[in-house]
Amino acid sequence: MRVAIVGSGRLGVPLGRLLSTGGHEVFFSDADPSRVEAATAATAGQAQGGTPSEAVRFGEVIVLAVGWEAFRVVSAELGGALSGKIVVDPSNPIAERDGLAVVVAVPGGLTSPQYQQHVLGPEVRLVRTFNTKYSKELLTLGTVGQRGGARADMPYWGDDDAAKKTVVPLIEDAGFTAIDGGGLSEAR
Repeated sequence: MRVAIVGSGRLGVPLGRLLSTGGHEVFFSDADPSRVEAATAATAGQAQGGTPSEAVRFGEVIVLAVGWEAFRVVSAELGGALSGKIVVDPSNPIAERDGLAVVVAVPGGLTSPQYQQHVLGPEVRLVRTFNTKYSKELLTLGTVGQRGGARADMPYWGDDDAAKKTVVPLIEDAGFTAIDGGGLSEAR
């Protein structure tokens, strides 16, 4: 499957490495071209790289591996290009303030992926996953699972059953056991 990763940082790079090792075509993107270059190098040349717009055109599935506060900005920049796409949201409502992680209140009593779905719009097919492990832990656990060791659970949530079914092989190929957590309202 062609997987585009928008955000080549702490989460995007390890996830892209796992998906590339799992046999998927990976395209890294970031606002900073040097981060894209480092991300593609981390896959030993198995991945491509470019701009976020190029990534969205490339991907069958788009992973928005950006921080909570950047999610709205990046979504707006990509605009209608995400329409009809399956988007994986690995973000959590956490921001960084003075070097410390701070939990951000989600507006309107929504779960965080319900809020992200609202930000993206109803024409985007959102699946929430890859958000329950720290980035270093994600790479370590996924690699163990890919090499035949014990597989860690990776829950996923979504309101679009077909989109969820499309994302399950990505979770499994990344070295995890996919666990259906239900709809976006259940992702607390």
